Amino acid sequence: MHNMRKEHGQERKRQDKRTIRSFYKNKRAAMPDLLVGELSQQISQIVLASEWYQSAALVFFYYPLGKEVSLLPVICDALRQNKRAAFPKVVGERMEFYEITSLAQLKEGCFHVMEPDTQITRLVCEQPDVCFVPGIAFDQKGGRLGYGKGYYDRYFAHADRRQATLAGCAYAFQIVDELDTQAWDVRMDLLLSENGADVIERKNIKRDVSGNRFR
Repeated sequence: MHNMRKEHGQERKRQDKRTIRSFYKNKRAAMPDLLVGELSQQISQIVLASEWYQSAALVFFYYPLGKEVSLLPVICDALRQNKRAAFPKVVGERMEFYEITSLAQLKEGCFHVMEPDTQITRLVCEQPDVCFVPGIAFDQKGGRLGYGKGYYDRYFAHADRRQATLAGCAYAFQIVDELDTQAWDVRMDLLLSENGADVIERKNIKRDVSGNRFR
């Protein structure tokens, strides 16, 4: 009986996650293209003005899919500054990051996401200084609701990778008070939105005099 209740509870949580995921995906998909561009530009400017980004040597990015927050201005800046920039590539159940020197080294891959061409890019084994992470929703404690595949959770489960600063990227409406997360769900160190950068974990991130938000 106890096992049946436990299984029922787990199934209900899965259904709740699917409902929340569907709600925020649909809300984001309904955003006008002009608004997506404006808010993405605002978020990019917050990143570009930050000390934690400017001091980073190795940065993990993602290429925006659909109406995800686009950090293309930051990506172009990183390449222009000769920072080391890497992008994820999915192979089966694994995700690895490959360093690029030009956006031309990306091609459409898994789930129609732009991924590095592994024939002309280099696998990165070091931990990044900063990793920008997309998501469906985030909470105030750094919890993340992703796309349900667990790629980032598995990648950053390794202890030698958890010193990286994980920056969740979202529009303000995607940041909620609390999400139902599991012990293995990787948490963000800061949350980026058009409202600023909220620091969850200090690590090497300096707070401003107002407390924990960068504008």
